[in-house]
Amino acid sequence: MADSAQVVPVEEPAATATATATVVTTTTTTEPEAKTSDQMESQSVKPPVGTLVTIMNLFAIGVLPIFTFFLSLTLLGYAVWLLYMRSYDCEDILGLPRIQTIASVGLLAVFVVSNVALFLRRKFPMPALVVMFVILLLMLFIGLAYAGVNEMQTRRFPATGTWFKLKVMDNVNWNNIKSCVYDKGACNELAYGSPNDKPYNRRKMPPIKNGCCMPPETCNMDTLNATFWYRRKDEGQPLKTEVLYGGMVGRLSDCQLWRNDWSVLCYDCRSCKLGFVRSVRRKWWQLGVFLIVISILLLISHLLIFLATFWERFKG
Repeated sequence: MADSAQVVPVEEPAATATATATVVTTTTTTEPEAKTSDQMESQSVKPPVGTLVTIMNLFAIGVLPIFTFFLSLTLLGYAVWLLYMRSYDCEDILGLPRIQTIASVGLLAVFVVSNVALFLRRKFPMPALVVMFVILLLMLFIGLAYAGVNEMQTRRFPATGTWFKLKVMDNVNWNNIKSCVYDKGACNELAYGSPNDKPYNRRKMPPIKNGCCMPPETCNMDTLNATFWYRRKDEGQPLKTEVLYGGMVGRLSDCQLWRNDWSVLCYDCRSCKLGFVRSVRRKWWQLGVFLIVISILLLISHLLIFLATFWERFKG
């Protein structure tokens, strides 16, 4: 009985020791688990920042240069189109084919400079940006002149609207243009057309035929056929024009200048001169709109490439 009573106090400390040991082990095992969970949370936050940097690098290295290169290809295509496009009849009197060739060479030069700046953007980012900005701003100014945004500043700039009007209002130039238009047979289709094709739809006619081969609509004239027009009693307000008589300038209306003679018609009318200007002016206006759009797009593209290049250097 005495021996069994002595054994009992010895077993209780062992049980408590094992219990405390298990508590310690559980606490020690829970701390690494907490640490690993914190690490996983921190790792889950980091990847979006890394993907953003990767996207920016991809945008700077690949997307922007490729987009700029394909954008510059439009310069090459438009230059080739200007070189091989058929000029309008009688344009050579004003020297427009030569101006057209110069414009094509200029577009080719901008195409080459743009791609050279694109190739050297990492070595010389700032000089490349400055050169492209100067060239593209000049091209934007030329485009605004061709588009006729500011007519007062484009009188001496070739192939603009004001320049054309000043050229055709010169009597020496217009006599040469008038002879060329007559020799090219601008009004022959009306003469040899069906006499029953009336009234003539002026809106569908080329500006040359509408202005040179027929009297203005304000004259209120009726037609028997394409070669003979007669006046109505209620003649409208005449259009004024200037004609040179032996060194003196007289003012006659287009209605008074009209003749049924096939060699005269309305070739001396102001409407004929403006019709010629509209005929040759259209492609230069299109060139101006193209230069405005492409210069703005290339300015934005090269500026973004410059910023992306510095972003890449800063992150590297």
